[in-house]
Amino acid sequence: MEKTYPFYDLCIPYQKDEKALREIIKEAISLGYKTIAIEQVFDHSRRDATKRVPDIFPPPVTLKSLEDEFKNQLKILQRLTILYVDVSVAHAMTNSLNLKKYDLVAGQPKTDAALTHCCTTFAGDLVTFDTDGGVKLLVNRKAYQIGVKRGLFFEIKYGPAIRDSNVRKDMIKLAHNYCVRGKTKSIIFSSGATNPFELRGPYDVANLAYIFGLSEDQGKNAVNKACRQLFLRAQGRRIGKTFMFVRSTGPVVFSDSSDSDDADSEKAADDGSDENEEMGNFVDTNSPEPPSKKKKKLV
Repeated sequence: MEKTYPFYDLCIPYQKDEKALREIIKEAISLGYKTIAIEQVFDHSRRDATKRVPDIFPPPVTLKSLEDEFKNQLKILQRLTILYVDVSVAHAMTNSLNLKKYDLVAGQPKTDAALTHCCTTFAGDLVTFDTDGGVKLLVNRKAYQIGVKRGLFFEIKYGPAIRDSNVRKDMIKLAHNYCVRGKTKSIIFSSGATNPFELRGPYDVANLAYIFGLSEDQGKNAVNKACRQLFLRAQGRRIGKTFMFVRSTGPVVFSDSSDSDDADSEKAADDGSDENEEMGNFVDTNSPEPPSKKKKKLV
């Protein structure tokens, strides 16, 4: 199992300009983040249905240079966000090999039917929403609870809320919807930052919990514990059923069964000798024949 360390920012949009992406990563390190995820977006609704390809999802972008540069400072994960409008995406995800190459897979529904499918059937790890287009979809109580039971997490992005006041209102509305429908369970905070200015420190992000209707503990978990649980769930989705081998790094002491067997045998021998002593009061063990019973005479 791969190791990750707090704090987490699981949504930094990918940019072709590697220099700009490097500046965002440096700012994240200076703020105290140890694990980040670079997000790629794929719009399933705009795919060309006339072309038959073995895998419609793109492979992860190559970030080898950045991973080597910041190897000892933070861990970089790969994330894919799928935009879709109907349930046909499920078949494409089942037959995709590129999806297993991503560390995280998020679903961004565009319709009410897609939102219900995302919470109940979507084979991903995370549910997110289009912040730039306005949050017009609100999850209902039943779908939210099903998503929590399935291990899905719901994302709140604070970066777009810094850029635009209208987006800020939508994100507060979405967060309070989570509070009313499901008591803000399985919530994570991500930046969605496109430049270093939009990043905030993990403790500042945790303080946003009061604005979004979360408690202090829920705000801290949204940038730490919940993100770790999301990563572990994603690893289970990628790997599937596996075998685990446990290897000890120190001496292994096993109990010696011979001591207990000797003790049992000695105890049994002692019990047998006592029994013979008790029987000796009635039976003569040296006599070749057992004593005969005397017959009573009738008078």
